Amino acid sequence: MSKRIDQMDKNFSAKGLDRRDGLMWLDSSDRRLVMRGLGWYRENKKRFNRLPMRAQKIVREDVWTLARCPASARLCFRSDTAQLSVKVTNAEVMPSPHMPAVGHSGIQVFVGEPFRMRPWMTTVPSLEVPHSESPLLAKMSREMREYTIYLPLYNYLERLSLGFSPGARFAPPSPPSWKKPAVFYGTSITQGGCASTAGSDYVSTLGRLLNLDVINLGFSGNGRGEPEMARLISEMDASLFVLDYVANVIPPQLRRTLPEFYRILRRKHPHTPILLMSKVMYGHASYSREHRELQESMRDIMIHFYSKMRRAGDANLHFVDGTALIPFGTAGAYVDGVHPTDLGFRMMAERLAPFIEMILSSTAC
Repeated sequence: MSKRIDQMDKNFSAKGLDRRDGLMWLDSSDRRLVMRGLGWYRENKKRFNRLPMRAQKIVREDVWTLARCPASARLCFRSDTAQLSVKVTNAEVMPSPHMPAVGHSGIQVFVGEPFRMRPWMTTVPSLEVPHSESPLLAKMSREMREYTIYLPLYNYLERLSLGFSPGARFAPPSPPSWKKPAVFYGTSITQGGCASTAGSDYVSTLGRLLNLDVINLGFSGNGRGEPEMARLISEMDASLFVLDYVANVIPPQLRRTLPEFYRILRRKHPHTPILLMSKVMYGHASYSREHRELQESMRDIMIHFYSKMRRAGDANLHFVDGTALIPFGTAGAYVDGVHPTDLGFRMMAERLAPFIEMILSSTAC
């Protein structure tokens, strides 16, 4: 084309800030804003890393690099601001052939009380520079609203500031329904690839469906069940541990890593529920017998381990069959036959929500 789309349609262009708006700017570390979803936020001196800074010397380089992406992390607060703007500095421009920039590098704003949250706006990051300044909401009535700001799924966030109306009042956000967060460990699907917006991944969606604080430790292509990751995860006081890393290992690796990962968690958390998830059904299953057999063999390994531990007396170990989370052959559920669309993620979350709610409610009794 002789012209770019954003030159022909202004709705496809990233909007800049009006320097005359006179907004009151707060850094994301401001005490009036509550960060959720980052397990070591205070230890990391309010950096956006999903693992503690000391983990750089412990985990593989790829895991550490991906830990800089604040998937499912969110800023929560209440305010009577009449407008809201954002300044974002990512580490780099993030190219991706099959995940939109608003998904891997954007920020999404949800507004509303728990169980009534609605998406109101998403930032459109630049494809040329790693920083952006965007007006999000304007000309609103001055009334207290609850805000949840989801951070980028797949970019390395360095700084975030929010702009409010001068004199805006603030109040703490609503508390989660459970005191402790649920921790999800897994793969690119756990991390949120290829959601179209931040907050559309299944972990974040589950958090909204259940009013549950969630911590996303999905590492794209690198959820391999290493014992060092189990030891780091065991540092957290969680309501539930979800192991969703099957898609990044092969059967021998799963047989080797799952028992050790489980033992490390149980050593420090003898009664905390652990949920084992087999992987969702990929598009390959429609035509590849070999793929179906591999999928079933991985599921069988998990079921065998689950059954063994349950017979040994662990009533707080649970299993969910990933093939039931996205119905076989669902149109529009995958981007590339592997990574879910927002529809696929929503299906996963809606099917997991009642099961996880049952687990958490049973444990609380």
